[in-house]
Amino acid sequence: MTKTVIKHATIATMDPAIGELPAGDILIRDGRIEAVAPRIDTDAEVIDATGMIAIPGLVDTHRHTWQTALRGLLADGVIPDYIRGVRLQMAPRYRPEDMYWGNYAGALDALNMGVTTIVDYCHNIVTPDHAHEAIRGLRDSGVRALYGHGLSPINENTFADSASGQGQGAGAFQQRLATARALRSEYFSSSDQRLTFGICPQELLIAPPEEVAAEFATARELSARLVFHANQVCVRQLFQDVELLHSRGLLGPDLLLVHCTFNTRHEWELLREHGVSVSVCPETEMQMGMGFPAIREATEYTAGPGIAIDCVSGTGGDLITEARLVLQALRWRTDEPGYNNWLAPQQITWTTREALTWATINGARCAGLDSVTGSLTPGKRADVVLLDARSISMAGWNRLDPIGAVVAHMNAGNVHTVLVDGQVVKRDGALVHVDTAAAIDGLESSRGYLMADAESEGGFIPQPPVDIPLYREHA
Repeated sequence: MTKTVIKHATIATMDPAIGELPAGDILIRDGRIEAVAPRIDTDAEVIDATGMIAIPGLVDTHRHTWQTALRGLLADGVIPDYIRGVRLQMAPRYRPEDMYWGNYAGALDALNMGVTTIVDYCHNIVTPDHAHEAIRGLRDSGVRALYGHGLSPINENTFADSASGQGQGAGAFQQRLATARALRSEYFSSSDQRLTFGICPQELLIAPPEEVAAEFATARELSARLVFHANQVCVRQLFQDVELLHSRGLLGPDLLLVHCTFNTRHEWELLREHGVSVSVCPETEMQMGMGFPAIREATEYTAGPGIAIDCVSGTGGDLITEARLVLQALRWRTDEPGYNNWLAPQQITWTTREALTWATINGARCAGLDSVTGSLTPGKRADVVLLDARSISMAGWNRLDPIGAVVAHMNAGNVHTVLVDGQVVKRDGALVHVDTAAAIDGLESSRGYLMADAESEGGFIPQPPVDIPLYREHA
């Protein structure tokens, strides 16, 4: 039996029944939160959190972690650049060891920033060995993750035939389903572990609906959570993914849709009817031409959105800053109609509490893990982040509103201590459970190989660019 007590923290539990404690303690026994109270006296290892704000571990509901070695390549890119550069040029060059280093270092990056849970959308399974190494990278990192096994074929340009939304890139379809079944059996047979299993079917953008339906059926046969890109492309409503999923009876509470920026009103109503969750990726969506983040709609029509980083090839992993970014954008967009009539807003419309909810308990619910993590609730696993409020940049913060202080004034640089399952993985601002230098070396070596190999065949986006009829004809 192990016991740890976090003492003297300001605590934002994100549990409405407990609320915030101006000063309090958190008792952890065998990796589980046992109590949260103003004072807990017990014989246990003590973590002194004086001057810190304790929050639940953050939850990223959609991250292509395998792209970690491609950081910055997509900093000025839109979706056609992503398709040509990442999906068609770089992805097939990955070796199994590149998948390992991308997921291992990428998950460590998440932990370093206070993100204790990620929904890893792993859609670069060139061979079964790529999947094994991606899972091993997550496992070795110590992160909590929903591993989303991607079923998209990699070695063929399925985007080339996608103008009608009926791409013919079948690949070794049955083999890909067999790989998913084998992974489920080998790595995810126990419920008492940090990794859980999900399936990411092919997008309707590139795959025949009957194949997508078969992949949904396989996921449900394996009790896997479904994660699916939907309605993120502005092509004059050529695609209405939610309507199509509904027509085939595929919507359900085990489904997490990503983006949904171009849903119709009726599609949002269908999501509410079937209890579907939505992950919003604000920075990527606003950068890459996917429309405005659908936080308002997901708040109205679902149990509440999670937020996510998405493409680490284009954006950083700071989820606190991500929450603040979309919060301010939503505030502006809500007030903007009044400006056209010279009407100034008289009260705030979206709050910092809502923003932190997106990144904690909502995210856990989207991942199907809200009984496990997402709030500092006794009985849940002890995924805890301590944010340092002792610096000159936080001096004078409002002790009556720790949530406002976190969202409005903090960032990943404030992450002092991180626990996952009660295990300290970061202390005094540094990861302590791994050899960080070795992780950096491994990722840099992987990047060097990938970039050199791509350079030998025209670089990140070879010229002239590969034709993508979908965008040329319909965008």
